[in-house]
Amino acid sequence: MSSGPHLRRTTSHTTRQALRLTLKPQAAAMGMIDGAWWPRSRDSLAEFPAMIAGIQWRLGRPDQVAYNSDAWTETPRHMVVDGHAVRLVGFRFLDENTVLVSGRGWHRMALLVIPPESAGRTAVKALARAANPENTEQAEEILIHSGIGAGPSDPHVPAPRTPAAETSTP
Repeated sequence: MSSGPHLRRTTSHTTRQALRLTLKPQAAAMGMIDGAWWPRSRDSLAEFPAMIAGIQWRLGRPDQVAYNSDAWTETPRHMVVDGHAVRLVGFRFLDENTVLVSGRGWHRMALLVIPPESAGRTAVKALARAANPENTEQAEEILIHSGIGAGPSDPHVPAPRTPAAETSTP
């Protein structure tokens, strides 16, 4: 239900599927990423409410979500989640695999966004890696080390071996 072109009202219980979110413990080492989120699509109206509601226990009531505007569907400027307005700010320069959530009192959280189309095994690996309290990697590094988005042209990841390369000639 919409209340004008710049406001979206929703509740966290509108999403029935389990939230795929992991967070580092509060006493974790400092790092770029505080946890990871694996949305089911790049539809901000469908995905953001559950994520926002899912981190409230840790962050408090979120006031703002910053995201890459090219990576998500068109998003209103504000969204009401569980009766509280949250400002949504899109930036083209922000890493497409990151969302930044701000709460009251300068509380902030940077979440790795695992691409929705990622395979289950690699996505679960990235969720666990991002939540590791000793992990200080950036979003791209977590994805690469988890096997997401790393191709043969990536200098950090060796090219996969093909069956022809594994056979030897007599």
